Amino acid sequence: MSLYKYSEAAQIGITAAFCFLVIADLIGNTLVCLVVYRNRIMRTPMNYLLVNLAASDITVAIFIAVRYIFPLLFTHPKGRTGDLVCQLFTGEAFVWVGALASAFSLVCIALERYLVIKFPYDESKRVTTAKLKHVVVFGWLFAASWNFPLFLYARYDPVSEFCLFRWPTANFAKVHSPLCAVVYGVLPISIMSYLYSKLVYKLWFRPSVTSAITQQSKLRYTKNSARLVVTVSVIYSICWSPVLIVYVFSSFSTQQLYSAVHTTSIVLVTINSAINPVLYSWQSHRFRKHTMALLPFGCPTRR
Repeated sequence: MSLYKYSEAAQIGITAAFCFLVIADLIGNTLVCLVVYRNRIMRTPMNYLLVNLAASDITVAIFIAVRYIFPLLFTHPKGRTGDLVCQLFTGEAFVWVGALASAFSLVCIALERYLVIKFPYDESKRVTTAKLKHVVVFGWLFAASWNFPLFLYARYDPVSEFCLFRWPTANFAKVHSPLCAVVYGVLPISIMSYLYSKLVYKLWFRPSVTSAITQQSKLRYTKNSARLVVTVSVIYSICWSPVLIVYVFSSFSTQQLYSAVHTTSIVLVTINSAINPVLYSWQSHRFRKHTMALLPFGCPTRR
């Protein structure tokens, strides 16, 4: 399925929507990275994980643009060169790499928030900055390794004038799509749901578990950060579930889904990447304050 099935007017509208979302994604997530880089007070393990999440969102945005915007503006190479361009650029491989890195980051954020509440005094049992280096590298390596088949089997299709996947066997997609649904959806959402249910219980129903957490200012900050990461995780679940369902359905069904269904699922993925910085600013006073300081009309803040 591709955007080329739409009328010229519809293609222009879809391209404009993707352009707006991609630009918003790149600007917003770049600001998130700059906020943490330029302000020492923001250099916490959770915020470093948010930077990693922003990097994965930027990856998704760039390669969504390469796949759904650039082919409408430029002639795609054909033949073997076209295959290579599909494998490295205009195919979906890097979109899915960014998505899996994003899911991995969200799970790590959930674990980090839970461990902060469970072990407020014992840093050895929590996610520290030193440990994060290994965690982040592992997350990206895992994301790239899992999506290696997408790099391997992407091909340029001269009929649709779009990148498609030529799987090695007829049943490959019937195995690959449910596994992707589990790895991208069921598994991370289940882990996050479990950890956040424990976190919410400790923060809102048993707030006096430890004397450190019950300090009013720290409790308020911890609750605000918990609301933020729970919201980000819920938005991820809502936005990524449709595209996973579409992939599974198309792998097992002989009927083709309408292009509008496929395109809507991709738009939701792009919205997810673009909306995260808005959520940081909306729910986190610190992020909002330091983001405003980066803007030309903002006020400087202390580092």
